Amino acid sequence: MTYDYLKALKKSHQTLRLLCSDNFAMSLSFFHAVFVEARRSSILQSELVRYLEDYLFILNEQEDGAFPKAAQEYLNDFANSGYLRKYYGDAEEPIYDLTPHTQKALEWIESLQKREFIGSRSRFNLIFELIEELAFETELDDEARIEKLEAKKREIDAQIEAIRSKTALRFDESRVKEQYMQIEEIARALKYDFAEIEYNFRELNTRAMETIAMREDAKAEVLGSIFVIEDEIRESDQGKSFFAFWQLLTDMERSTKLSEMIEKLYALESVRRFDPQRRLKNLKYELLGSGEKIVTVTGRLIEQLRRFIDDRVWVENRRILELCRTIEKQALECKESMPKSRTFTALPGAKVTISSIADKRLYRLRSDTHFEARIEPKAATIDLESFLHQCYVDEALLKRRIDTLLQERVQCTLGEVVAHYGADKGIAELIGYYTVAKSRSTARIEKEVYEVVEVKDFDGNFKKVRIPKTVFTRE
Repeated sequence: MTYDYLKALKKSHQTLRLLCSDNFAMSLSFFHAVFVEARRSSILQSELVRYLEDYLFILNEQEDGAFPKAAQEYLNDFANSGYLRKYYGDAEEPIYDLTPHTQKALEWIESLQKREFIGSRSRFNLIFELIEELAFETELDDEARIEKLEAKKREIDAQIEAIRSKTALRFDESRVKEQYMQIEEIARALKYDFAEIEYNFRELNTRAMETIAMREDAKAEVLGSIFVIEDEIRESDQGKSFFAFWQLLTDMERSTKLSEMIEKLYALESVRRFDPQRRLKNLKYELLGSGEKIVTVTGRLIEQLRRFIDDRVWVENRRILELCRTIEKQALECKESMPKSRTFTALPGAKVTISSIADKRLYRLRSDTHFEARIEPKAATIDLESFLHQCYVDEALLKRRIDTLLQERVQCTLGEVVAHYGADKGIAELIGYYTVAKSRSTARIEKEVYEVVEVKDFDGNFKKVRIPKTVFTRE
């Protein structure tokens, strides 16, 4: 961290440029009010301009017209300076959200605020637990691991006995407040980290799009490079960590348990007094919204791949059509002056066999063939039981079963649907469920996670089938 490095960093890093800008107070206070306090990750341009116009009006009343430009001009400055990201989604007008550099500036400003007290005890406990878990999973041998778990088991038994004997002490209000502050700080840092993860994934996605645009190789080579980039996203340390977290977050059991624990948390009087705004109430949905944006970025790779294939096939078909028209044109040109030599066609670099009608042999009479018309009578046995195994799977019924179960919960797996309604038509009914999942954008098939379901075959026997885990989500 030298003098020259810091001097260059101040000029080049967008976070420091934002903190050193003339409109530092106006821009960051506006970003905090619109995105952080309102708990929004993105906003339409028309709505953002309206908010900015009202905000500038209030500031100009207080600061004697310190911000003379129009709201749209300031918004363009924010986007050009890298403070906001402007893009087009499903809507017709642009969408804006905060860049990771702006979120870092907001996070740093929030860390400067004087807090009521510092929860050093909970932070040390968290550090101790992480180091202890790391040592348990990497350094200890099997016997030491078993001994460690046995000691923890004895400690839990001692705690149970202390609770039964009324000698165990609960958290006081100070400890509850300290733990809550630690949870809130980690949750806020996690949401800020999501923005940086999305930014890194977008860079890899941009590199894939540039590869598609610049490469003129064969389709197989370009597709291979795209698959390599997608593997880099999923197999990187950041990608593995995020997709493991995303799997935990979308798990219905854990999601329901998180909601129940947050509700119980706000049932405490000390927590309600400390956080009257209930900032953690919608934590699950905020994390789902931020994580969904990251998953969408990886999904765009597949979309770019599909467009590339369509464009390349269109170009090849157009080239073939042009060659056919060239051949037809040359054939019409030589129609009036027929070639006299026997060999009048030549294709450089290729060997083409021409089959002319004149090369065919003359017709030859064939001898009559007589067949024996008499058929020996023979008993034939037809197995009609196979017709009893024919069945019809009603996909509309399967959809109604899934929708009925989703009315009671946010998510459900295929195993839960089969356990609730049964599968009397065997594997054919499971295939019907997968057909429904493929047709729904809210369904997800996890090929790396499996679950075991029980189906009933045509003979009335129950069999267990191991299938990829399929999750249906309420629309």
